[in-house]
Amino acid sequence: MQGAYGELSYFHGLGNSILVLNSHKAMLDLLVKKGNLYCSRPYFVVACELMDLINSTAFAPFGKRWRLHRKLARVALSPEALREYEGTLMTIAAILNRSLAESPADFINHARLAAGRVIMSTMYGISVDSAQDPYIVRAEAAMDMISKAVIPGAFLVDLIPALKHVPRWFPFTRFRTVGETGRSLVAELVAKPFQYVKDEIAAGTTVPSFTKDVLTKNELQSERETDEAFEHAVKWAAASMYAAGQEVISSSILNMIMALALNPQILRRAQVEIDLVVGRQRDPTLGDQDSLPYIHAIVKETLRWHPPLPMDIARASTADDVYLGYFIPKDTIVIPNIWSLSRAPDPDYPPEEFHPERFLGGRAHEPLPPSEYCFGFGRRICPGRGLAENAIFLMTASIVAAFDIEPAIDAVGQKIPIQVQYSSGLVSLPEDFQCSIKLRTSPLTSQ
Repeated sequence: MQGAYGELSYFHGLGNSILVLNSHKAMLDLLVKKGNLYCSRPYFVVACELMDLINSTAFAPFGKRWRLHRKLARVALSPEALREYEGTLMTIAAILNRSLAESPADFINHARLAAGRVIMSTMYGISVDSAQDPYIVRAEAAMDMISKAVIPGAFLVDLIPALKHVPRWFPFTRFRTVGETGRSLVAELVAKPFQYVKDEIAAGTTVPSFTKDVLTKNELQSERETDEAFEHAVKWAAASMYAAGQEVISSSILNMIMALALNPQILRRAQVEIDLVVGRQRDPTLGDQDSLPYIHAIVKETLRWHPPLPMDIARASTADDVYLGYFIPKDTIVIPNIWSLSRAPDPDYPPEEFHPERFLGGRAHEPLPPSEYCFGFGRRICPGRGLAENAIFLMTASIVAAFDIEPAIDAVGQKIPIQVQYSSGLVSLPEDFQCSIKLRTSPLTSQ
């Protein structure tokens, strides 16, 4: 599996080296097998310095502080810990279905709010009531800026760092305003929900959450060299989870809705499976996953069809290296091309089409599971991937069980073509499309 330009694509200019990895083998060879050499991140002036993201889990330099962030996540998001959140995820899926039933035309906002609820509930134990909730509004505004600022070359100052010293009246200094605005938004995103949890702990009224767990778990107290340093790590680790999780979950749910609207035969087959396994008297649970292989295949195909991060967060090499006979200098920006993996040739199903059947097994050509590339690689793999996968599965199963989804119909009864524009940031979000979402009226087990 490799892109049209081979396993590697290399660019050099303005003193910067950029290496794009187009094959899974190259990603494993460099990012996993040589993880020590490729575990760092590029230093983006706007994102890391002006927005202060150097403190986040995603952009923390490889070292002691980064290892603490990872340990916090490993303990608080272990498979055992995730079981505490199943009830919360089911409640959020039920609320999403109720919102879709009451105002189906607003499905994009409902999906984004549901994703925000997942993260606010699990990271902080905070309930949010609407898409206008200050926590949601603040987080989405921050994520919009972050998503654009962490793309290599987004700002000239990231390629020519000396520009950060020029006066404000000099051309090409818009980055200062962007950075200052982003820093303010990020500061609120990090501090306010964390303080909410601290206040709840002091009052003895907390509910289970990532932040509450890492602040109180006995096995993590040995990491407290000082309370200030430990709490700084906790609040940035939690905020990092929010930043990554909310966008990935909302992108996946919206892409799933779009795919089912475009492929009614897939929705019908999924509904038959739901009716046979779950019935119409209860909601799907995580315990149903093994009994719902087609629903599981829809989740996998959704992640493959439109990966939330088509180009993964860039790495940086920490020393000179040689790979396949090519010299890779220290501080090379290394970008895993996830889109290339998602478009690997398949003899049975064209990669640009939505076919869950490709993941049902029993074929000579077994595609690479999206979970092996959609959540990062090696030491920088997303620690919250289990939570995201659980949330996406439950929302997908719940929506399939409850709704018929079709293209929208115009005033003269013609189907409105689904033409989607995707956001131009690190996370690829479908920005606007129409479809018809209606409550199911009868089971399909007899068809």
